[in-house]
Amino acid sequence: MKILGISLFMFILLAGISLGIDFIKGYELPAIRSLNPLYVMELPELAIMYLLLLFLFIDPVLSFLQKKRNRK
Repeated sequence: MKILGISLFMFILLAGISLGIDFIKGYELPAIRSLNPLYVMELPELAIMYLLLLFLFIDPVLSFLQKKRNRK
C-alpha cells in the first residue's frame, strides 16, 4: 500500500510540475485536453494498458485471498 501511495504522490507531483511549466510558457487551458494520452491511443494500445493494470492488481488480490484462506 505504501508503494502505491508513493507512486501516486510522485505522479501528482511530476504532473503538477509539468503543467506548471506549461502555464509559465503560456499554454492555454484547452491545451491540457490534448495532453491526455488516452485521447490518442488506439485500440491495441488501450488493450495492453488495461491488461497491464489488471496484472498489477491481480497479484495483491490473489495473495490476500490466499493468506485469508490459510488463516482458517
